Formats: sequence, structure tokens, C-alpha cells
Amino acid sequence: MLEDKELKEIKKLLETSQNPLFFYDNDSDGLCSYLLLARALDRGKGVVIRSYPGLNEGYLRKVEELNPDLIVILDKPVVDKEFIEKVDKKGIPILWIDHHETQVDKEILDSVYYFNSYPEAEPVTFICYNVFKNKKEQWLALIGSVGDTYVPDFAKSFSKEFPDLFDYNVKGIEALYKTKIGEIVKILNFGLKDSITNVVNLTKYLLKANSAYDILEENSFTKTLHKKFDELNKVYKLNLENAESVLAEDPDSKILFYVYSGKSSMSAEIANELYFRHPKKIVAVAYKNSDKVNVSLRGKNVRDAVIKITGSIENSTGGGHKNACGASLPLDKLEEFKKLLYGFF
Repeated sequence: MLEDKELKEIKKLLETSQNPLFFYDNDSDGLCSYLLLARALDRGKGVVIRSYPGLNEGYLRKVEELNPDLIVILDKPVVDKEFIEKVDKKGIPILWIDHHETQVDKEILDSVYYFNSYPEAEPVTFICYNVFKNKKEQWLALIGSVGDTYVPDFAKSFSKEFPDLFDYNVKGIEALYKTKIGEIVKILNFGLKDSITNVVNLTKYLLKANSAYDILEENSFTKTLHKKFDELNKVYKLNLENAESVLAEDPDSKILFYVYSGKSSMSAEIANELYFRHPKKIVAVAYKNSDKVNVSLRGKNVRDAVIKITGSIENSTGGGHKNACGASLPLDKLEEFKKLLYGFF
């Protein structure tokens, strides 16, 4: 966890900014991190980062358009050097909050206000909650934390107040599949895969929402969100069934390697549930998109393998958490990646 002095420094940077621009990762941890800070300040614009693995130079157009006096980067392990340099030339300070192992040069980090909870790696949502520590916002902090399979210290008191939303007896990844908060994580993660217009409308709604029940309730404001969730959840369940069929063909394999394609990437969500079902296996879920493949991996110490493997494959990257990470590689390198992964384990 960050020290109190670090949390105070983050708070000061935020409070002195009049027009902050938030760039946040495309999942519930990134989204809830942004919501917690923007709701506390009652100002600032948010932009979801859909590029992988990091924030690239293409997002500079948002900086030009919105003219911020502070840029806040949430839950991203990588930011392109060109983005940092061009923002620096504009004289705009950058506040970067993360919880992954650092994947950028020290030179870049020295030019920004950088805060990271690694190696404890508490989610960025949890960090952002502790900056302002408003108890009324615990529902948001819990959603984002559970989205990264982390159960924060206030979950016990929250579960006593809202037993229908959360059961404190469930631990870690279980909370994703055995609680209403976990269901909300899935709803939001799928909602973030919608069009930019619908994501903007969703965040506007969430900036004013009063509780987790406002997400679960289907009304005129959440109709589009629930429609997208129902649509993607069918695809999600089908992919889970297909992945289980792959495993059934070789049930003794140490690795469950599943490849799919389609309109929406949901490899992280599929990998999480497969790992929950098969915690002793290495899970790799590969999403093919035109000439590129993104792979979500889960398993004990799987990041070490992924970093070594992607380091040996041209135009490939990999990283993340110790037991939950990702890789990006050219489509024609997928079989090589798979072979090396099987060789590693």
C-alpha cells in the first residue's frame, strides 16, 4: 500500500487541478479508479484506453481537444515515450497511478508524478479510494477491487451493511463468481466494450449514481448497458463451453490453451473464470484480431514464462501480475508462442 505521504501528495495534485484529464484502463479497476477521483473532485474528463498494452501517442488528440492542466493515468503499466515527451513540452504535469511491475525506463518515470503499489499490488481503485476515503464510495471501491480479485479491508463492514451485495466469507477470485458485486464487475467490463458514445453515457450515469443498486437496476439510463451485457454474456458463456470442450480432449494437460475470434475481446474475463474453475492449471486465452493476437494468461508464476517467451518472439510484448498477465503478438507467431508456453511448463 502507498504511504500516507504519497496519498497526500496525490490528493494535493488533484485538488490543485482545475481541469484534470483522466486516462483509465478498459476494465472495472480502471473505470472505478476514474469514477472515485472525478466524483471526489466534481470535475475532470475521462477517456478510456482501449489500446494494448499501454497509452499511445494517438491519445494526444484528446489532450489537444480538452486542454487539461493535469493528466492522470490510471491502471496502465506502459505509456509511450512519445506521449510523455509531447505532453511535457506542453508543460502539463502527469500523475500516473499503477499497481503493475514497472515496464518503462526510469528516465520516463522521473519526468512524471509516479505512484505504484507494487509488489503488494493493491488495485488502483483501492489506492484511489484511500486518497479521499469517503465511506459513501465504498461500493465503487469494492467493485473495482473485486474486479482485480482483491478484497479490501473495508469489505467486512460493507458486507454487514449490504449482505445481499457481498459475502465477506468468499475470498479472492471467488468474489467474482459468488457475489452481486462480482456480477456488477462483469456488467461493467462488458459495458466498456460498447461504442465510445455508449461508454461516455455510462460514465456520465455512474458519476451521479448513488449505489451499486443503480447499476443492477434496469431503467431508462441502464437499458443500453444491460442490453450490451445480455448480448456479450451469451457469447461469453459459449466461449466458456468451447474452452471446456478443449480441456475435455486432454484433461491431464497442465495447460488449457483456448483460441477464439469475434467482434469483442473478452479474453481476460474468460481466462479469469477458467482459472477459477481449474486453479491448478495454466490458462491461456488467445483472441485473434486481423493480424494480431492478444493472450490473457492465468496461473502460478505465469508472468515469468510470458516475459521470457515474448522476449524471444519478434514484435511481441508481455507483462502484468505474477499470476495474471497478458501478451500481444503477431498472428503468425501464435503457434510459436503456444509451443514455447507448453515447453516452459
